[in-house]
Amino acid sequence: MEPIHLQVLACLALSEGFDSATALLDYLPPARAESLEALLNRTDPQTLQEQLKAFSARESFSGIAEIHPAWLLEALKKESPRVIGVILRHLPSKHVRYLLEHLPRHVVVKLPKLIEAFYVPTEILNLVRRRFERHFVPVRISHQPELIDFNHLYYLKMEEIDLLFHDLGMSELALSLVGSTRQVMKVILNRFGIKEAKEILSRIKRYQLQEKGFVKEAKYSVLETGGEVLGAERFLKELGLLSLVKAFDRSDISLFNILRQRLSPDCAYLFKRYLDRQVSRADTQTVAKRKIWILEHVRVLSEQGKIDSVWSKVSSQEAA
Repeated sequence: MEPIHLQVLACLALSEGFDSATALLDYLPPARAESLEALLNRTDPQTLQEQLKAFSARESFSGIAEIHPAWLLEALKKESPRVIGVILRHLPSKHVRYLLEHLPRHVVVKLPKLIEAFYVPTEILNLVRRRFERHFVPVRISHQPELIDFNHLYYLKMEEIDLLFHDLGMSELALSLVGSTRQVMKVILNRFGIKEAKEILSRIKRYQLQEKGFVKEAKYSVLETGGEVLGAERFLKELGLLSLVKAFDRSDISLFNILRQRLSPDCAYLFKRYLDRQVSRADTQTVAKRKIWILEHVRVLSEQGKIDSVWSKVSSQEAA
């Protein structure tokens, strides 16, 4: 599936005729031009208006699409099958699969047909969206922010949050192993795959000069993580979550309320448990350093192309 913005471009270009549309290909990089050309060839010129309306509707539901489907499920249980059908039509396929698998069977069989859910008047669609959004913390996103800071973490999509947790987990573990013996490091690193073990070892070497307070705090993080036996991936994710929480204080509660909607209920529960403990003992200087630590990880992930490129602006703005 091509990005929505490219599909919209194809529809808008074709509205001026096929020849005018293909003239745009000369202004695009080869890879992007190839994708657009394929879209131009398979887009039906007779349904351009309907397709553009569908893209507009999907964009209006984009805020809901960034909420974990487990939370959507609880809200959908209070809606009629007709309303559920309309909402499902404008959610990502991964959300739809989850919801169809977990909604009661007697509700699923009553859902309207796809074509019926598709051709809903815009006024009704907006009404349904606004009513449904009331179940959740509202998020207002500017697509061209002037400043990028810790408070903008709610820009991160669900997949990007998972990547951040994993990355922070590796760094927190590496910090905790600074000063450890080779034997201890070998025992710990043997629990990970070769690629991850090498990356953690590289970070251990990089963090040798980190201040002792940071290293000591990371060791406590490892001790705090998990009251049960965890696999390597789950361990890193929980350790990364704890690392993020340590950058929070009472002023960040609103950010927490937005982020928790994008996490699975069990992950959100851990987030809340760690946060309650953190805000009661938060130190202003330590929290400030942690915020910089988190943003640096987000920036690097952005520069590596793993999350949205907007986060690569963090570096230049901090320097300014």
